[in-house]
Amino acid sequence: MEALNPLVWIRWCSEFVRGWFVGIPWQDAPKAIPAIVLSIVLFVTGFIAFSGGTGWRNRRLERQLMVSLERDDFPTAEIVIRRQLEADPENLELLHRFAWIRDAQSHPDEAKAIMRKLLHHGHAPAARWLLQNDMIGKKWSDFDEQQLDECGLILELISDADPKDVSVKKMYTDYAIFRHRYSTAVELLLELSETEPLLGLKAAELSRRLGEHDQAELYAAKTLEIVQEMQKDDPMDANLAFMVARNQLFLDRHSDAIRTLKRSLDISQDPKQKQMLTLALGDAIVAYVNFIEQSPTNTVSERLKVLQMLEAAVQIAPNNPRVVTMLADHVLGSLDEQNQEVVTVRNALVRGAPLWISHFIKGTAALMKDDMKRAELHLGLAIEQNGKSAAVLNNLAVALSSKQEPDLERALEISNEAINSIPVATPHFYETRGQILYRLGRLREAISDLERALAAPTLALKAHQMLAKCYDEVGDPELAEQHRDAVSRMEREMAAGTLDFKLPGEKKSQGSASKADGGETTEGDDDDSASAESSNVVPSPAEGGSATE
Repeated sequence: MEALNPLVWIRWCSEFVRGWFVGIPWQDAPKAIPAIVLSIVLFVTGFIAFSGGTGWRNRRLERQLMVSLERDDFPTAEIVIRRQLEADPENLELLHRFAWIRDAQSHPDEAKAIMRKLLHHGHAPAARWLLQNDMIGKKWSDFDEQQLDECGLILELISDADPKDVSVKKMYTDYAIFRHRYSTAVELLLELSETEPLLGLKAAELSRRLGEHDQAELYAAKTLEIVQEMQKDDPMDANLAFMVARNQLFLDRHSDAIRTLKRSLDISQDPKQKQMLTLALGDAIVAYVNFIEQSPTNTVSERLKVLQMLEAAVQIAPNNPRVVTMLADHVLGSLDEQNQEVVTVRNALVRGAPLWISHFIKGTAALMKDDMKRAELHLGLAIEQNGKSAAVLNNLAVALSSKQEPDLERALEISNEAINSIPVATPHFYETRGQILYRLGRLREAISDLERALAAPTLALKAHQMLAKCYDEVGDPELAEQHRDAVSRMEREMAAGTLDFKLPGEKKSQGSASKADGGETTEGDDDDSASAESSNVVPSPAEGGSATE
């Protein structure tokens, strides 16, 4: 039983230790001191050599790394960090430093590969490095689908890591819109609108596109209220007046928008601001005309009102492409008009317009009749007399690309000029350029423009057809098939009469002509575009019509 008694075990152990200690030959101890010291040194050295922790060895390597980086001694820095990685190969911070050093040594591909590995581990600094070195300065259309997914991951990671980085959040919003992820874009815009209230209108526009009309009106009304308060503090600011009018137009308060712009135009002193307000006023009148034309009635008084409003718009903004386009559209569409009062107002409207508009109308009428020689003549004369009109430039680009021996390079140059001549080009202008780029074999650029054209209902069918061809030729049959499915769906809807449903008594749509290439010149909101089957030229004349002076 003694063997099981712990007190007995303690007594035995103490006796053993005492006996061992007493038995040491202390008179010979000095002889062992060198061996003891050597053992201690070897133990410490071994511990330092094989320790992978954050001890003395790592601190020394860290200091050596910092010194080599300060001196731009990247070869030494590489050696040091490789030693650190041997001890801890999964350390994300060390891998990030190593990638940075390899990039400094002119090995960008290796650096990107390491940074991408870190990206998928949720490493925010690596994501920011990829943003700076692999994204900034490029267009979304420059990336393929896999690269776009990676771009989204980069922006999402940075945005989550640093919610106060407004520039990255704006870029993420732009990305979400490009990928048609409108719900995500709306959430981001609402966050941004807390510091930049004017972005609330963009959130409203995307919400309407998603079919959330009540929410869209709520966002627009809230933004309008904020901007109106800002305008009270600075009534001379034309930009604020412009934003107030944009919100009012979104809410279908067209008369209010026109009054807002006119009031600001009357008090503005800056020539550039006056020019902006003049163009905006013309746009507002055109939007009001489009709104009136959506009415199912088609009375003489309505047609007279439209022509009179266009007459006022031409006097206010003769260089506004929307005004010019709609003017020509109504002139060409009323050639068979029987009511003498309407005819009189129409002719007076044309006579009162600048001469270049008459050439534009004649050139567009010839274009719709496939008379490319005459179209090029009159549109060229219109350009000589007024080279600032984007509508004229666009239609001239169509004429040059559609003639028997097309001049595609010159057509592309003119199409670029049309897009660059206005602050915000419409989908119709991009469709023109997309068609030209396709015929030039520049498929990636064509895809980017044709996808923008999908936003306009009158262009969607032709754009889907061309995108199917483009994706087939760039080797993406899956996307090509998606666009062919969209074409089939739209054609079925058209056959069923769902795309061109007219209420009893509604105004008959104007005649149209079909072209293989080009883009419409109507501007404005997609739903406000002039109705036409053609995917390349606007205005569309009544069948058999011709331009009048």
